[in-house]
Amino acid sequence: MLAISYFFTLVVLAFYSLNNVAALIPTREPAKIYPDLIPGPGLPSLEELGLTSEQLYTTIPTIGKFSSSTSSNGREVFSRSAKYNSVCETYTTGNVDSVIACYNYLQSIGGNSCGVNGDNVRFCSSGDAQVTGSNISGTGSAASLCRDVASALQWIFTNCNSGGRVGGSRAAGGNGFLVVGVENLVW
Repeated sequence: MLAISYFFTLVVLAFYSLNNVAALIPTREPAKIYPDLIPGPGLPSLEELGLTSEQLYTTIPTIGKFSSSTSSNGREVFSRSAKYNSVCETYTTGNVDSVIACYNYLQSIGGNSCGVNGDNVRFCSSGDAQVTGSNISGTGSAASLCRDVASALQWIFTNCNSGGRVGGSRAAGGNGFLVVGVENLVW
């Protein structure tokens, strides 16, 4: 009986020692994988901008005034459209992190024109989210600076975020006929 008790004590001590040694060995976190961000047609690639999807996903967005830009006389121009009221949607949503990655991308090309020739275009997609533009002018095209599209997008992910899911639409600054939307990519 003494031999069994002695053996049991040795096993317990060995197990305890192994657990303590294992706690001292550093473990590596698995590398986080970020979905590819895909720019819309005619917009610069991430390679052209020297950016990666990881950078766009890990950059905290700079928060400014919603849908505003500065006109040539220095006054702010806000997104106001007699034809469109901003809305939040829950039937088609994308992950907020993917939407913010698209926001960061559009901010990075802020001075470029983001336009819609025809009715609709996809400005950006990543993960399960897509950022779209719709032309509600009744004419062949509508455009705003990409930073104004990003500003409308900021309003959407700030006001239409439900449990990390985002969906909605808002007119872009500088051109109320260009409506920016967030939808599920597979919708």
